[in-house]
Amino acid sequence: MSIGKGMNEAGFLKALDWAALLERLAAEAQSSAGRTLSAGLSLAASPGEAARRMAAVAELATFVEAGDPLPSLATPPIEATVGAAEKGMVLGADDVRPLGELIQIAEDVRRAFLGPTRAPIPEIAALAAGLEPPRGLGRTIAATFDASGEISDAASPELARLREERKALSENARVAIERLMRADEYASVLQDQFFTVRAERFVLPLRASAKSLGLGIVHDTSRTGETVFVEPTALVSANNRLKVVELDIRRESRRILEALTADVAAVAPALRACAATLATLDATGAAARLGVAYGGSVISIVEEAVVDLRQARHPLLALAAATPNAARRVVANDVALGGAAPAILVVSGPNAGGKTVLMKTVGLAALMARAGLLVPAAPDSRIGFFDEVRADIGDPQSVLGDLSTFSGHLANVGAILNAPLGGPTLVLLDELMAGTNPDQGAALARATAEALAERPVLAVITTHYDSLKALGESDPRFANAGMEYDLERLRPTFRLALGAPGRAYAFDIAARMGLPRSLLERARALAGDSSVGLESAIARLEAREAALARDAERLAEAEASASATAEAQRDATAALVRRERELGHKAREAVESAVAEARAEIRQIVHRAQEAGSSRAAEAGREDLGRVAALALGKLPRPDAPAVTPGAALEIGARVRVERLGAEGVIAQLPDGRGRAKVTVGKMTVEVGADELRAVSAPPRRATRAAAAAARATAAAATTRAPGASEDALALVSQSSTPTVDLRGQTGDDALAVVEAALDRAALSGQSHLMVVHGHGTGALRKRIRGYLDDSPYVARWAPGTPRQGGDGVSVVELR
Repeated sequence: MSIGKGMNEAGFLKALDWAALLERLAAEAQSSAGRTLSAGLSLAASPGEAARRMAAVAELATFVEAGDPLPSLATPPIEATVGAAEKGMVLGADDVRPLGELIQIAEDVRRAFLGPTRAPIPEIAALAAGLEPPRGLGRTIAATFDASGEISDAASPELARLREERKALSENARVAIERLMRADEYASVLQDQFFTVRAERFVLPLRASAKSLGLGIVHDTSRTGETVFVEPTALVSANNRLKVVELDIRRESRRILEALTADVAAVAPALRACAATLATLDATGAAARLGVAYGGSVISIVEEAVVDLRQARHPLLALAAATPNAARRVVANDVALGGAAPAILVVSGPNAGGKTVLMKTVGLAALMARAGLLVPAAPDSRIGFFDEVRADIGDPQSVLGDLSTFSGHLANVGAILNAPLGGPTLVLLDELMAGTNPDQGAALARATAEALAERPVLAVITTHYDSLKALGESDPRFANAGMEYDLERLRPTFRLALGAPGRAYAFDIAARMGLPRSLLERARALAGDSSVGLESAIARLEAREAALARDAERLAEAEASASATAEAQRDATAALVRRERELGHKAREAVESAVAEARAEIRQIVHRAQEAGSSRAAEAGREDLGRVAALALGKLPRPDAPAVTPGAALEIGARVRVERLGAEGVIAQLPDGRGRAKVTVGKMTVEVGADELRAVSAPPRRATRAAAAAARATAAAATTRAPGASEDALALVSQSSTPTVDLRGQTGDDALAVVEAALDRAALSGQSHLMVVHGHGTGALRKRIRGYLDDSPYVARWAPGTPRQGGDGVSVVELR
C-alpha cells in the first residue's frame, strides 16, 4: 500500500496523524520488540488478513473490557545473545538468564490463552499454539543459576566439590591470619586490628615503615601511602592453595557456560520464533488496550471501494475526550462514499469547523482497518480495502525547496493525478487549490474535482469555493456536506450535515463580533449577489433541514410510542389467551368433578330403589334423582340463555327454562300456594320456584299436548320398569329413532368411557333405549361391553340385536 504519493511518506503520516497514533500504540506495548512492531505497524496484504488481525485485537479487548489481566508480555531482548551464541562467544550468566525468562513467559502465555477463557479467542489461541519454546533449555537454565543469578552448586558436582574445598581453605587461612595478628612480630607494626584481601590473597595492614622488615610480600599500599598490605610469609602456601582452587572454580564455571552457550546456539531458531510470536502478541495486546481506550469496534472490511462509516470519530480526539476532566467531548459523524452514495464528498463550512479533522478521520479509518486495528466507529460500519491512500494535507511550503504554499499543493495534486492506479484508491484533498487568486483557484479546484470524478477513486475534498459547492447540486458524482456552526455561542459544533453545503458564516461571525453595520453592508455588496445569494440559499436550506430533523424526531417518538402500545397490546392478548386457557382447564375440571359426584349418587339412589322394590321407594328415588340433577347442573358452567318471553302465562306442558339449572324442561304441575312448580327436565321432575322459570317460545299446540301427556306419563311412571317384560319389545326398537353409539375401531378402555358418557346423556335426556354397536371382531370388545352393561345402574336389561338391527354385533339396551 502506498501512502501519500507526491509528498514524502513521513510528512504525510504526520499530517494524517498516523504517526502520532502509532506513537500512542507503541506506548501501550510491554516489550521493546512489541514497541518496535507497534511503532512500525505494517498494513495487511489482503482483506482476510486485515480481518483476522482485527479479530485478534477484539479478542484481547474482551479481556481488557472485562477487567481480566493479560499475561505479562514484557519479554527481554534476546537477539544479541542468540547471535553471540551462534558465533561461539561464551555467554555470561547475565546473558543467559533473560533467555530463561523468555521461555517462562512463553509457557505462561500458552497456559493463559490455551486454557478456559471467558469468551472464545480462536485467533489468539492459534498464535499461542504456535509458541514452541525450547523447554529443555529452560530447565537447564533454571537448574544452572540460583535466585541471585550465580551459577548454583547443582550445576556440576565438580563445582560443588571445589566450592567446598575453597570454603575450607578460606576458613583455615582466616584462622591463621587472625593468629598472626596477635603474634609479637606483627602486633607491633599493625596499622589497624583487621585483615583483608588483596589480589585474592589474605593480607595484613602494616605501617609503611614495616615494609622493609621482610615480614612478607607487599601486595598494595593505601592511598595516603602510610599503610602497606603485606601477605605474611606463613600464609603464602595457604593462599597459593586457595588461589589454585579459585582458578579451578573459574575453569569449571566457564565449562558450564560453554555447554550452555552451545545449547543456546542449537535452539536459536526456536528462540527467535518464540520471541517473534511474543512480540506479535504484545503488539496485539497494545492495540487492544488502545482500542478500548478510544472506543474502537470491529467493522466490516470489504474488497469494493466504499466508505460507510457510522458514528466515526478521530481516535486521538477520542483518547483525549476519554481522559479525566476532558475539556470537551468528541463529536461522531456519519460518512458515506461509493456504493449507493456519490464517489466524491465536498465538505465546506467555517474555518476551524472540523473539515480537516473529518477528512483525517476517514483516512485514519482506512489505514486502521488495513492495519487490523479497531476502528472508532459503530460496529455496523463498512470500509473498503484500499490499495492506496493519497493525500494533500497541511502546508507543504519549503524555503529550501523554493516552494510556496500554493506550489506545494500543486506538486502534491499533480503527483496524485499522474500516478497510475492499481486497486481501490482513496484521495484526501484539504482546501483544494487554496493560497492563490480566488477566481483562478476556484477554476483549478473545479477542474481537478471533475478530473478525479473521471477516475475510479473515492475522494474527500474540503473547500470554501462556491464553484465546488455547486458541483454537489448539479453533478450526481458529487455530494455536498457542511460542518455546522452555533451562531449563538459563536463556535463550531463539529457535526457534519450531509446533503447541503456548509456556510462560511463570515458575515454572521463578523456581525456578532461587533463590526460596524455599514462595513458589513459594504462587504456584502463587494462580495456580489451570487455569493451572498448562495449563502442565503444555504441558510434557508439549513433552516428547512432543521425543521425536517425536528419533524423526523417527532415522528420517531410517535413510532416508538406506537410500537410500545402495540407491544403492550400483544402482551395483553397473550395474557388473555393464557387466562382463557387456565379458565378452560378449571371449567373442565369442575365439569368432570360434578359429573363424577352425580354418577356416584345416582348409582346409590338406583341401588336403594332396586332393593326396596316399592312404588314409594321409586317415587323417593325419582325425587332424589331430581335433586342430584339440580345440584350437578348447578355446578356446571351455564351456557348463554336463549331468548325468553318474560311474563308469559304458565301452563302444564309449556316449555320453560329453569335459570338455576341452566336447562329447559316441561311444566308438569302448576305453582302451588307456596309458588313452587314441578318441571320435568329430561327423565327427572324437579320442584322449583315459579320466579325461577322463564317461558320460551311456545311449541305448536299439538306438540304442547303431546309434551303434556309425556309429562303426565313421566310423573306417573315408576323409576324402574316392571319386571318380566318380554324381550320381544327390544326387537321392535328402531335403530333410526334410537340413540346409537358406534364403538368399532376403539380399544376397551376408550370404548367403556364412550358407553358411560352415552348412558349419562341418555338418562338425563329421558331416553328409554340405547343401541351400542361394537361389531363382531374377535368378540373381546363385545364381551367387555356386555359385562359392563350387566353392572351398570342405568341398565334394566339388554339383548343382542336382531338381524334387522345388526345381529350379535349390536347390543340393544333398555334403560331404567
